[in-house]
Amino acid sequence: MQTLVGKNIYTHFADLLEFPREDIRPKVDECIVAINDSHYPEDVVKELMSFRNDLDRLSIDTLQELYSYTFELVSDTTLDMGYYLHAGQDGFKRARNLVTIKAMYRDNGFPFEEIAKGELPDHLTVLLRFIGFIEGEDLRRDFMKSFVVVAMEKLNRNFQTQKNAYRHLVGAIYKIIDRDVKEVK
Repeated sequence: MQTLVGKNIYTHFADLLEFPREDIRPKVDECIVAINDSHYPEDVVKELMSFRNDLDRLSIDTLQELYSYTFELVSDTTLDMGYYLHAGQDGFKRARNLVTIKAMYRDNGFPFEEIAKGELPDHLTVLLRFIGFIEGEDLRRDFMKSFVVVAMEKLNRNFQTQKNAYRHLVGAIYKIIDRDVKEVK
């Protein structure tokens, strides 16, 4: 897993997906440097550059409004990944999945309560931090393959028709996850 100043790529992306603050632009720049120093395709950097360019055109207030609307008010672009896996199904399957994920966090020593800050176990920022926390490459890949990549594919697809700055960030994250799941080590 590629790192920069003690952070891996997934932690950088988790930072970028949190509610935006004044430091969002330097965080994007750090992520771009981390991607440039890694084995990921150039189109990931292009997505991040597009996201950065969109940020330059938005005030922090406008970006915060966009974030709230995009991720908290529109179900098709929620960061709760279980929504994409269980849409149209009963809530028990998602609840069971949440319990399973939380048990996985506990079994691997991941400080869920501290990191989640009230979010559910399937929230993308929490998942990305867990992926960055996992030390075993097989566990990381299995977790991404069994849960994250399918949900990310659907989230990414939902963004493709939108003119929304966050579509570039979601696209970059999807490409990274898809590459890491398919990459043979």
